[in-house]
Amino acid sequence: MLVTIHPQMVDIASMSQFLLMTADLMSVIEEAGGQLDLDFVRYVVTRHDPNDVPEAQIVALLRGLFAEDVLAATAWKSTAIANAGLTKQSLYELDRGSVGRAAYDRALESMNAVNGEIEGLVGKVWGR
Repeated sequence: MLVTIHPQMVDIASMSQFLLMTADLMSVIEEAGGQLDLDFVRYVVTRHDPNDVPEAQIVALLRGLFAEDVLAATAWKSTAIANAGLTKQSLYELDRGSVGRAAYDRALESMNAVNGEIEGLVGKVWGR
C-alpha cells in the first residue's frame, strides 16, 4: 500500500488521521483471526519542492519516524505534472514541448525515480 504525503503540516495531520483509521481496521481483521504483516506499507512524498527548507525539514521528520518505509525518491512539485493532470493525462503522455523542456525533464526524472523504486519493491515482493 502506497500512502502519499504532501510535506505540509496540514497534510501530515490528515495522514495521521488516515493511519489511525487504518490501524482500527487492521485491529478488526486481527480480532477476526487474520494475520497482518505491515511490511506492505510505504510512504511516497509528493508535490515536494526540494528547495523549500520547511518541506525538507518535514521530509527529514518523516524519514526519522518511518525510516526505510519512506521512499528515497520524491515526486517533485512541477507545472508539468499539474498540467498533465489538468488534461487527464499522465506525465508520460504529455507533449514535452507543451510545458517547457526543462520543467518536463525535471518532472520526468523525479517520476522515473519514484516509479523505479516502486517497481523494485514490487519485484522483491513477487520474488519471495
